[in-house]
Amino acid sequence: MVDCAAIRCAVRAEVGGLDDAVDALVAKFADYYASRSLGASQRAPGTARTAGAILSGIPGCGKTRLAATFAQATGLPHRTVNCPDLFSSDQGGSEARLIDCFAAPAGDAGADNSGMWVLVLEEIDVLAGSRRPDTLEARMLSLLLDCMDASCGFVVGTTSLPAAIPEEMRRPGRLDASIDLHLARPADRAVALRLMLRGFSRIADCEEDIARVAKQAHGFSAADLQSLCARAFMAHREAMTADDLVRAARGIRPSNLSALQSKIPHVRFSDVFGLDEAIDRMRSLIVEPLLRPERYQEMQVEAPRGALVHGPPGTGKSLLCCALANELAVNTIWADATQLRSMIVGESEQAVANLFAQARKSTPCILLFDHIDALVPRRGTSQSSENTSDRIVTSFLVEMDGFSSQGPACPGAPGVFVLAVTSRPQTVDPAILRPGRLDVHIGLERPTAEQRKAILTGILGRMPAAAGICDDSVSIRELVARTEGYTGADLANLCREAALAALRRDIRSEKVRFGAGKWAPRAYLRPAQNIRDM
Repeated sequence: MVDCAAIRCAVRAEVGGLDDAVDALVAKFADYYASRSLGASQRAPGTARTAGAILSGIPGCGKTRLAATFAQATGLPHRTVNCPDLFSSDQGGSEARLIDCFAAPAGDAGADNSGMWVLVLEEIDVLAGSRRPDTLEARMLSLLLDCMDASCGFVVGTTSLPAAIPEEMRRPGRLDASIDLHLARPADRAVALRLMLRGFSRIADCEEDIARVAKQAHGFSAADLQSLCARAFMAHREAMTADDLVRAARGIRPSNLSALQSKIPHVRFSDVFGLDEAIDRMRSLIVEPLLRPERYQEMQVEAPRGALVHGPPGTGKSLLCCALANELAVNTIWADATQLRSMIVGESEQAVANLFAQARKSTPCILLFDHIDALVPRRGTSQSSENTSDRIVTSFLVEMDGFSSQGPACPGAPGVFVLAVTSRPQTVDPAILRPGRLDVHIGLERPTAEQRKAILTGILGRMPAAAGICDDSVSIRELVARTEGYTGADLANLCREAALAALRRDIRSEKVRFGAGKWAPRAYLRPAQNIRDM
């Protein structure tokens, strides 16, 4: 007799943070055990027997460890097979190896298990490659299905590519349970960390420290957490503390985001000058809802799902969004919308879907789209016969409407926040901008005199400028008066040219001066807008 409660406890003791997946797998095994114990003659008519389950998730999420621990905990005979190793260059060798996998292993002679056993198939997706009937992969898939139908074993397949698993493999009676492994909640990561730090009682017994590290490790998989612990240990070994773990977490990027190059500069709101009003709006409309979602739940108010930052080029839209991402200290995926478009039909939609999928696996996460107008223009304006733009817009809408249901399992947890940037908001499809999607609209204009003063003071305050120009001196007032129509980018360029002019006059110069007759850069630097109008 198999004790499913004991199996559950044994697996949880070795695999931390995956309680939901453990419960689902053990429940499926309980169905299998009951089905096999009854026998075909005692099952209700039309009831399909249970063959197994598929464990899916990103590499490093703990699929292999969970499957191996579960197989061991059942107490049944078990076997683990790496599916890529089944393929052989010999004629018929691959098929023979697959058949041998389903031969029940010898078990305990004194146990009465009625022929039940457990088979773990690692990377089962490789057996579902090509669907052409004349290929080895197609023959292997057909043979695998036949073996599962004839076997008495409980099959656990693992894959990092669940979309590659064909429907016939998932049908009832085969691998009809799909279990996704994901350390979505800080509490899950805390459990996993506690198990990994069992040898360091000073840390493992401190619940507050573990919770602090787990909360910061947004989107980390089990392998990422293991890497975090190893890095902290190598730095301080026996004297390792929770602060060492926090510092190590800052230097580790979630492995599922490693393929997405991070372009986010390390700027904060304090580095953004002249945009105090926009920053205040971001704090109240975006930062607070994302950092304190429970307050909005109590008021029965849904937090914003996205925001659009728009304004003329050079007004600081991208800089403001980067500062927001750094203030929130969550995973951020930067996507240049112009690079997501492809001439190949369906590839752009797939790229959008992949971005949202990666963001969901790294929650809480900000998905930042630069030049969003190039990706989702108004529908009906496309000149191509394939209506590529319309299909991309539809795909984007589906992803935005669906990410809340596919995000973290815990209610109220921050999920994916979409942040879009554009200089042409009038060309963006209106459906993207409605409430419930990009709810928050933050517009930036060319800076006023007061804003130009704040920008110049902030930039020059970080330069080795001559004494007196960073206060309300004649130089600052004159610069503000003479830079009407300049954007923040124009002003930054102006200050940069002033520094270069000082170096051209004297390479040993240590200060930027703005005295009368010395402000040479102003003579040939015009606002970018004026240059475009020429």
